[in-house]
Amino acid sequence: MVSNFKSLMGAMLMLGPLLVLGGKLPNISNPIYIITNGETPSLSRRGLSPIGNQRATECLPQLFSTLDVGKIIMCPQNDDSEVCFETLDTTQPIANALDLPIDTTCGADENTDDNCVTKLMENFAKTSSQSILVVWDLQEVTALLEEDLSLDTDNADAVDKVHFDVLTIVNKKKITTVTSQNCTDIDGVAPGTGLQNGKKKTTRGDEKLKRKRRSKEEKRNLWMID
Repeated sequence: MVSNFKSLMGAMLMLGPLLVLGGKLPNISNPIYIITNGETPSLSRRGLSPIGNQRATECLPQLFSTLDVGKIIMCPQNDDSEVCFETLDTTQPIANALDLPIDTTCGADENTDDNCVTKLMENFAKTSSQSILVVWDLQEVTALLEEDLSLDTDNADAVDKVHFDVLTIVNKKKITTVTSQNCTDIDGVAPGTGLQNGKKKTTRGDEKLKRKRRSKEEKRNLWMID
């Protein structure tokens, strides 16, 4: 289901180091892979959409079977905070394919210790060098990256790129890659779309990203002048 996995790994290498390290993530060498739940229906209906289910059952198990995953961390459903309703549906097919348990110790709600995920990673790294997979709620993954793991997400615009189809890779306390999962017939741009008069169409998201970068550059210049 993953189209041309070699191309995916090549893209990872080409992107190179994108973020500087944060302070809270433990100093471990295990590769860390972070994804969100799969696509959900409109109108705030719970569960995965047909595309989200296809991603979870056909693409993700194959993708992670190649990445030597030894531990899966997932935020569990929380009715009070209304988060992580689709993470189990997304994660279970992966866990079944890898024959691994799902660690649901850490929630995405405000009652969970911010260091919970990092402690799980650190404990696992004491006895294994295998990769760690984290599956989180789409709406809460920014908090996971910036607050729980204390990663600097500005330089790589990692937060702006958070999407159902994104794979975020962390190595040695740095986000090294933010890339597509490259699921066949799901990800990427449909042929003949995204173009305007033969050129790539500029979206509101593109303009927002440009403004954000200009603002950072202006602040940096002011600091240098002072």
